[in-house]
Amino acid sequence: MSVRRIRVERPDTVTWTVLGLVALALVLRLYDLGARALHHDESLHATYSWYFAADRHVSNCAAAYCHDPLMHGPFQFHFMALMFKLFGDGDFMARVPAALTGTALVATPLLLRRWLGTIGTVAAALFITLSPSLLYYSRFAREDIYMWMWTVLLFVSVWRYLDDGRDRWLGIAAAALALSFATKESVYLTIAIVLVYLDVRLTIEFLDQRGTKGEERWLEGLFLAPVAWLLAAFWQPLESWRTSRGFTTLPRAADMLIVIGILALPQLSAAAQIPLKAMGVDVVGDTERQIGIITVCALLGGATIVGLIWDWQRWVLVAAIFYAITIPLFTTEFLNTRNGLASDFWGALDYWMAQQEVQRGTQPWFYYLMMVPLYEFLTLIPALIGGVWLIVKRRDGLAVLFGWWFLGSLLAFSYAGEKMPWLTTHMAVPLAFMAAYVIGRYLPAIIVRLRDLERSSSSTWAVAAVAGFAFLLAFGLSVRNAHAVSFLHPDTPVEPLIYTQTSRDVPNLSRDIYKLAAEAPPGQLSIFVDSSDGATWPWAWYLRHLNVAYADPAYIQQYATPKTLILALPNTLSSVPQLREQAGEVRPYHHRWAFPEDGYKGTTWSSFLTRLSNGRLEQQWYEFMLHRIPEQWVLGWSLDGIALIPSLDTLNQN
Repeated sequence: MSVRRIRVERPDTVTWTVLGLVALALVLRLYDLGARALHHDESLHATYSWYFAADRHVSNCAAAYCHDPLMHGPFQFHFMALMFKLFGDGDFMARVPAALTGTALVATPLLLRRWLGTIGTVAAALFITLSPSLLYYSRFAREDIYMWMWTVLLFVSVWRYLDDGRDRWLGIAAAALALSFATKESVYLTIAIVLVYLDVRLTIEFLDQRGTKGEERWLEGLFLAPVAWLLAAFWQPLESWRTSRGFTTLPRAADMLIVIGILALPQLSAAAQIPLKAMGVDVVGDTERQIGIITVCALLGGATIVGLIWDWQRWVLVAAIFYAITIPLFTTEFLNTRNGLASDFWGALDYWMAQQEVQRGTQPWFYYLMMVPLYEFLTLIPALIGGVWLIVKRRDGLAVLFGWWFLGSLLAFSYAGEKMPWLTTHMAVPLAFMAAYVIGRYLPAIIVRLRDLERSSSSTWAVAAVAGFAFLLAFGLSVRNAHAVSFLHPDTPVEPLIYTQTSRDVPNLSRDIYKLAAEAPPGQLSIFVDSSDGATWPWAWYLRHLNVAYADPAYIQQYATPKTLILALPNTLSSVPQLREQAGEVRPYHHRWAFPEDGYKGTTWSSFLTRLSNGRLEQQWYEFMLHRIPEQWVLGWSLDGIALIPSLDTLNQN
């Protein structure tokens, strides 16, 4: 009997260097992680994860957690609840899942080491580690960090499968896709970006098979691109037709396109409402339910037929991986099967299509054209300069993929109705890879040229010195920005990446409330929190261990007593001045505040060009990069509250 030995390669210098950066990333993402107050969204995620971990039912749901598209996918709630279950709850622990995922992201360049090269692999890991936006949102209990991981794995799988054709990459792509659907609805935009890339690549490979050249190639390509995916999907049934036209071999791009397309197709069921509403059909109530069931079943059936025609063995494999992840997560391990399946196949997209019309944030179309240069200039500059050269002059395949990943993300998220600072990270990740790829391709050649004293003129050294100094200057400024936003003023929105943030007053005040509750006689202290203007959050998280009534102003005004601790907005208390008079302490506090947006939102082409020509824009940019904005400006964008705190003597009275 022979024993097969498994060869395990020892880590080399590059691997150890990347692992060192992973260790640095872990420190940067865990250090002082609980110091910043939980943002409004973070508190929602943390609170419902805490309910889930405590098996506390808060609605008509059959399980302690039920998927609600308002708070995006179920993955982060499972992950966070697991951490609470194992290690206890708290601000720090609520952010640990995001921090761990952001740390793991630093290691992903190793998956593309063969193409990035030694320098490029290390550079990509370094850029991801120190990126201001990636670092900040790796320390944030939101779903975006998980999306970066799944998106990177999806793009890596696409590239690796196109290179070697191994089925493992189809399986990893299916898993990454499933986890993306279970994390955030931005996956629909990501899928569109990937499918367009694959369809165009497939079209080019089909044209190569036909040997079409010149203008005829462009003309054929325009007609073939919209239907190339159909030719791939029905490759076998169309055999006689396609072979007569020179389509003899199914490219690898077709396999990946089919896998992603047929796995995603049933998840797009809610999009059936668009043409129906255009025809005047009122898709609500029972009509919506019936249309939803028919559409989901039809698309599932159609996807299955295409998968079986394509390759039934591989289709069974990728479908099993995909649904083994999505269905348990959306149904809370089958405790909420009916509603979970409906939410998975219909509810998620249905809700977020409606939200695009709401346009939360009301940001201008150029929002990311402002945000990316502000925070990701270190990677943007080499990515644009070197990337364009690689794509246009070298026709480099990986550069094309990175370039389309970045450009597609920029266009898709700029077009989407909701524009938020955390979505900037969807452009930061491909920029990090593209910049690293450029550096990895050209820096070794530059070093070799400089070492050749006979070929290196003084002007060559001067250009290299200037470029090196500029890069080090940009690197230092980028690190400074990363430190400022994540550690220097993370609670104060003096820059747009922070956008809006809970004030430090909230956790400080909550500690005093817990202290008073511990000192008060049992049953004597009641707590009312004003629920108007979203002020329930993050109090629902910070006061989760106390019995609190979250009520509207009328309820507070009617039922508050001298023994009631009230956390309310000023307007709520304006009609009942006696509540202030009978309180033991009246403490104003900043509930949440936001970055002042009136400046850039009022920008027009005319004002932009005027400020650019007179130097005012450059001066403002320079001042902002060095000093951000004065903290007092934030006060004008603050939602303030008032805490009416009864004295301990009052609470001790019978």
